Amino acid sequence: MSWVFFAIAATFLWAWGNIFDKVLRTRHLKDSIALTASFGLLSIVIGAVLFTFIGAPSIPLPNWVAAFLGGALITYALIPYFRALSLEEASRVIPMWHFAPVFTLVLAVIFLGEILKPLSYAAFALILFGGFLISVRRVGEVFHLSPAVAFMLLSSLLFALSDVLLKFAYGTGVFWETYFVAFIGGTLSSLSLFVLPNARKSFSNAMSSKPQRQGFVLLVSLSALAGFFGNVLWNRAILLGPVTLVSVFISFHSLFVLLLATVFSVRFPLFIKEAVDAKTIGVKAAAIGLMALGLLLLSRG
Repeated sequence: MSWVFFAIAATFLWAWGNIFDKVLRTRHLKDSIALTASFGLLSIVIGAVLFTFIGAPSIPLPNWVAAFLGGALITYALIPYFRALSLEEASRVIPMWHFAPVFTLVLAVIFLGEILKPLSYAAFALILFGGFLISVRRVGEVFHLSPAVAFMLLSSLLFALSDVLLKFAYGTGVFWETYFVAFIGGTLSSLSLFVLPNARKSFSNAMSSKPQRQGFVLLVSLSALAGFFGNVLWNRAILLGPVTLVSVFISFHSLFVLLLATVFSVRFPLFIKEAVDAKTIGVKAAAIGLMALGLLLLSRG
């Protein structure tokens, strides 16, 4: 059960990365594609370090392709995620990733031969209701669904596709070489976004002044490192545990983000500011709880 520790630790690191991402997207670089591409630059350095220790990967071609595509999909899943962060609070956006295990299970049924049981339908209902609850805001007498939902559904689908591909890729039983191929896929897909003129222009603007450049580089570095080590731990969990059960532990991700966002909003409101009244936190916690229960049923269904 060591995969449980890896999965929880990964979500804790990701939660820190999400806080940094929120500040990056709202205060430093308001172009989701350019921000995604920016992470590819730091990944070159990390990739060079990995190559020093791992060398050229020598895994079977089907697994190599699956790992590469799985890594690339993670990059493309970040674009709608950053867009969602620009529209909504981080503690509301991250729980919407609970839709990913639903997609993962459906894809696992189709491509990995896993069997969908009756209890899974109740799990789907809980996850969908929890997602609806956390994404709805009351404006006067009218309830509005957050525009971030559509972007997070797309992001969740891409992450689910990545999880299934990586589960197949790790069938080699060789963790680091397989992970390195996935990392290469993510890095190259990030850098490829710089072919877009608007992405290059937005990135150049973010680096134009020294104070802004220093803050931007620091936050990108912290987020990238949190994401890197979180991904290492998460991929380790995927290697050691069943993909549907590993996906359940994404619930801890939402809880950690809610806790961090609340603490920062109270103690450091100039860094990040979210609603911290008891009613709002209660609704968020209830929604996360419903979705977590759905994920638990999903793992047992």
